[in-house]
Amino acid sequence: MSRASLLLLLSLALAAPLSACSKKDKGTTNPDEAAEAEGEVDPLEELKAIPTQVQAEVDLVLQPITDVDVVIDQVTSMPQTLGVDAASLRGLAKASLENGEVSVDLDIAADAKAEVEAVLVKIKGIVTGLKETPERVKTATGNIVALGTKATGLVGKLTAKYQAKLSNPLLKADAKAKIQADLDTVIKLDADIKATISDAKSTVTSLPNKGKEALVKLTAAFAGSASADAG
Repeated sequence: MSRASLLLLLSLALAAPLSACSKKDKGTTNPDEAAEAEGEVDPLEELKAIPTQVQAEVDLVLQPITDVDVVIDQVTSMPQTLGVDAASLRGLAKASLENGEVSVDLDIAADAKAEVEAVLVKIKGIVTGLKETPERVKTATGNIVALGTKATGLVGKLTAKYQAKLSNPLLKADAKAKIQADLDTVIKLDADIKATISDAKSTVTSLPNKGKEALVKLTAAFAGSASADAG
């Protein structure tokens, strides 16, 4: 065997244990640190985000209902602010409501026409949302329940994690205080989320009837009655 070959074998033999040690070191990484390194979401942050997600589910169903008064006010004020004929505007609003039409056949300035078109598009969207309220309620309720289940799982996971850390007799006082604070946060979030979910389910359940009432109100507002002209 040549001297070059012998040196190559020696270098490979020395490198192998180093490589094995390196792999072993990677395996001893703290699981929490490994999770952060891999970009996983912090379970505590996930838990904190759940109330906002629950509210978003409620808002998705509620928004068309709350928008009814807003768009009625817009259509009512436009004749004065834009110089548009009130009866003609109500006719366009009614067409948007009944047929989804957004065409503005009015002799008005371009910027005023754009405002009217935007309101007509909004009316069309509101009507769609109101008609879809029962289905949206069903979807939102399912999502809210799923978020509640997710919260329960996260609370259990985090509580076990923090209690295990607190049981370490070698834990320093400052670290213990931080972990206890996190545990207290989880306990409070658990109670808050349960209350939020209960309120959300109650609110959403009442919305199909409110959606029907809102559609009736919107239709009446653009019916073009004489009393509406007088107002």
